Amino acid sequence: MLTTPHKRTVQDFPTATLALAAPWFRAHQLDTRPALVVGPFGGPECADEATMAVVWFFTMGAPEPGGSLQAMFPHELTPIDDTLTTMHEDTFRDIVRSLRRGRFAYDDGGALCDAVRRAWRERAGLADADSAARHTRRHN
Repeated sequence: MLTTPHKRTVQDFPTATLALAAPWFRAHQLDTRPALVVGPFGGPECADEATMAVVWFFTMGAPEPGGSLQAMFPHELTPIDDTLTTMHEDTFRDIVRSLRRGRFAYDDGGALCDAVRRAWRERAGLADADSAARHTRRHN
């Protein structure tokens, strides 16, 4: 009996999922690099019918629409077996710093910022870490 492989959908990539993807720059696809899923293209209200996910290529700098933030089809994403709480500490710190400097279109980054704050608290072993909010607050 043959089984067909699972066709990935946007719902397979919830906010804060780490993935590998190849971003586009001036009509050329770059090499594959790590990215964080920001959410479904069109925002949370479009989650059920979205065909693309917004991803942030955090190694390309602070979140900026069109540059380090791009919409990708699910088949272009490969999940990474790592999380914000288990990833390398220096990489996580870079993500936190970059979030403060970046901007998201239509305030799509709220859920990702919340996920980073939760990961910050988990990594620090804190039950209540109000200071984490200061470190991940976006300035639009």
